[in-house]
This record gives sequence, structure tokens and C-alpha cells, in this order.
Amino acid sequence: MEDRAPGSEPLEVSAALAWMQAHAELLRTLLEEEAEGEGDAGPAGDAAIRAHLRFLAAALEETAPVSLAYALSGLFEELPEWFVDARPLYEEHLARAAGAIALEEHLQFRTSPGTDPSLDASLDRRARLGAWTRLFLLAVEERLGPGADGLTEAALAWMAANQRTLMGYVMALDRRGRRTVSDRMGELADRATLDDAGLAAVVQGHLRLLADALAVTLADMAV
Repeated sequence: MEDRAPGSEPLEVSAALAWMQAHAELLRTLLEEEAEGEGDAGPAGDAAIRAHLRFLAAALEETAPVSLAYALSGLFEELPEWFVDARPLYEEHLARAAGAIALEEHLQFRTSPGTDPSLDASLDRRARLGAWTRLFLLAVEERLGPGADGLTEAALAWMAANQRTLMGYVMALDRRGRRTVSDRMGELADRATLDDAGLAAVVQGHLRLLADALAVTLADMAV
């Protein structure tokens, strides 16, 4: 891919978020598409993560500054094939993460994998979010050309350094999601349904932080 000239306009995360809010029906369609034939079609499963990443790609193509939008053109349509082709990278990431998860459980929580199922699920979910996010960023980096070399690692490092911000996003989205479910379903909103809203908030918060990371990293690289 040809190298792109540095962009002069920043990526506006607020514009992408506004577009996503106005096109919620597209996300529902993507969730259904990704869930077809998927073993885990839950709100924080692999299918849901891929759907949200595709949704973000669409938003970026529609709202990014002209030069960046041009470079990203086609990303939304090509991501499904990219995710399939890059599956070995995904599996490799999870394999590396398994050891890190076991060490973290031992050092931070004084336990081991299999002892606390809820903790295992949380750490596994974090690893899967990280794996798919890395593949998404690699796709973006490839599209932007040599001028964006290192974007993936820079964005991931920024996200790792801003976990407190992520917690704030997730908590706010969790409250809003649970309130929406309660308002819509009333007393029919059982614990499982409310928990699903919380899991969806984890993915949505992660995507929100990813958008921030892209904006910061692209600005630093003048891409």
C-alpha cells in the first residue's frame, strides 16, 4: 500500500461516537452476522467483539478527516476476511496470554486458574478483547502504510496506561445499560439480563478506549 501524506486534521472521537449512536441498527445487524455459527454468541463473546470492531471501522470511515478516511476506505468490508486470515495471530496471542493470566492470578489474587470461575472468565474476556483489538489495529496500520509503522504497539501501550479511564467508561455504560433494561422490561428484567447489559458495557467501554487510543496515536504520528 502506498504511503499516505500526514493528515492535518485530528480524528474526532466524538464524531465517531455520534455516528455510532445514530446507526445502532447497523450494530444489531453486525451482531447477528457474527453470531451465525458461533459457539459463544454472548454479549462479550468473540462474535460480539468482532461486531463492535467492525462497527468502529464503519464509524471511522464515515467520520475521519478526508485523508484518513480515504486511507481507511474498505476497512469495514474487508475486516471479516482479515479476521479469518489472521486467526493464527489471535490464537498465538491467547496462548501467550494464558501464562500471563496464570501468573496474575497467583501474584495479584493469590489463587490459580480454575479456582474462581468468575475471575477466570473476566481475565479470559480481557485476553480475547486484547487479541481482537490487536488484529484490528494491525489492519489499520497496514492500510495507513509505512508512515503508521508502530501504531499497533503504541495504541496498545496507551490503552494499558489508561485502564482507569476504561473503568470509568465501563461503569458509566453499565449504569446506562442496566437502567435501559430496567426501564424497558420493568420487573421482567432478571439478573441474567442485567448481567448481559454489564458484559456489553465491558466491550463498549473497551471500544471507546480504543477510539481514544487511535486518536492520540495517530496525532502523535501525524498520520
